[in-house]
Amino acid sequence: MNPEKLPSPGRALIKRAALAALAIVLMSAGAVSAAVFLQVDDLVEEFDRAGGRVSIETREITPAEAGKPQTIMILGTDKRLGNDPLADDKARSDTIILARLDARRDAITLMSIPRDLKVTIPGLQYQDKINAAYANGGANRTLRTVKRLLSRPGEPFQVNHVVEVSFTGFRRMVDFLGCAYVDIDRDYFNDRGGAGGYATIDIDPGYQKLCGRDSLDYVRYRHEDNDLVRGARQQDFIRQMLRQKGVRRRLNFGARKQLARIAGRYTRTDRSLRETKQLFSLLRLGLAVADKPIQEVPFGQGRLREEGPYLTVSEDALGDTVRDFLHARPMSEPRVKLEATEEEKLKTRKRRRKSPKRPSRVAGLDVAETAGENQAIVAANKVDFPFYFPRLQVTGARYAYDVPRTYRIRDELGRRHDAYRMVVSLGIAGEYYGIQGMTWKKPPILDGPHRTRTVNGRKLMVYYDGRRVRLVAWRTKRAVYYVHNTLARTVSSDRLVAIAASLQRLGQ
Repeated sequence: MNPEKLPSPGRALIKRAALAALAIVLMSAGAVSAAVFLQVDDLVEEFDRAGGRVSIETREITPAEAGKPQTIMILGTDKRLGNDPLADDKARSDTIILARLDARRDAITLMSIPRDLKVTIPGLQYQDKINAAYANGGANRTLRTVKRLLSRPGEPFQVNHVVEVSFTGFRRMVDFLGCAYVDIDRDYFNDRGGAGGYATIDIDPGYQKLCGRDSLDYVRYRHEDNDLVRGARQQDFIRQMLRQKGVRRRLNFGARKQLARIAGRYTRTDRSLRETKQLFSLLRLGLAVADKPIQEVPFGQGRLREEGPYLTVSEDALGDTVRDFLHARPMSEPRVKLEATEEEKLKTRKRRRKSPKRPSRVAGLDVAETAGENQAIVAANKVDFPFYFPRLQVTGARYAYDVPRTYRIRDELGRRHDAYRMVVSLGIAGEYYGIQGMTWKKPPILDGPHRTRTVNGRKLMVYYDGRRVRLVAWRTKRAVYYVHNTLARTVSSDRLVAIAASLQRLGQ
């Protein structure tokens, strides 16, 4: 086949390929690339005209063979709006994500490397956080560092393409794609920004639509939690956005020309992605994996350790991580294993003494009907549909706020729906699960359940993240309700199902 001619699989399949290709479109804290849209000469011209001729110079790229798996490294850099997005300044790689496309596997794999990971940076005489590699040598040194970190004896880790995107590019890409519906686990608020501080943010809990500025603030948030939770949040954002039909509908030919211009302005790629042969090889691979699910691989298999300002990982954990990433092995453990601080443990013990609960029949859960009912009583009259609350709660957990959030959400057609969100804290920073109710009965988050289970006469829709249950939902005639796991997927499958099955209507 002439490499300069794409097969004609149909417009719909091309759109799915463009998404699945993560190939070159990947979103997270500034990690967006649009090379996948460069499917025809006109789009290549648009990309080049906007600045896309500027490429990343590196000898660390391994040319991909036609039909073979490919690994793409995406760098999100902390270049601010107003900076030249291609300037060689001292910005750092705020996000490092690897995407693996393999037509022989059951899923596209996605992995975030924590920016606070302590590594040996090639060419430097000391160890530092991995994001310092970018400040001391840009994308090329970051690539060398990642390859050195993930290579095993006799098994060099190969990267086939690298993409670099600025924060501004991320924001504008999200806005152009129509924003994203995202399930927010808790309240994110910080009103004290400025040099040396955390970015300001104000996002309430619950399922909602996030656009450019808020989406960037959300995936970059670091105040009050750590790099492990942040990585889980970024991957969750990617998964939720890329599965939305509204995003896919905007990937028509006319839209792709404008996306190519945005990408050309705010994106750099390795030189090989300017070559017709490599570009079409990647697009064909995108077609082959178009319908495969996205599988998130937790870096370090939940075995990362804190060492002062750094995160460290053992060689054994690294080896397991690389194998899972390359072979698309499903996750069976929580994304990260977080331990409560001594202060958090003390607070949990005090709460248990003040309000002892009865253990339920499911190990690790307590009967907490009174606490749930009290939450429901103060909020039920603010929504125009039945309010269901959980009678079971994870042992040691508590409601994060005195009152559930009640609000309205607009669907993809602009229709308004009543909604509420109850937030439960596990007593550890970054660990929250939620109970959501709303009259929008078919939101994107509930597309494609993996299985259904009938418990206590209730038909539950179950959604997985690897082998861990991510979400359990059920519908009534008037509304939909679901229980969403923590970002780290800490709550076990049987407990999350039991909590969902325990939902009781106020007044019954």
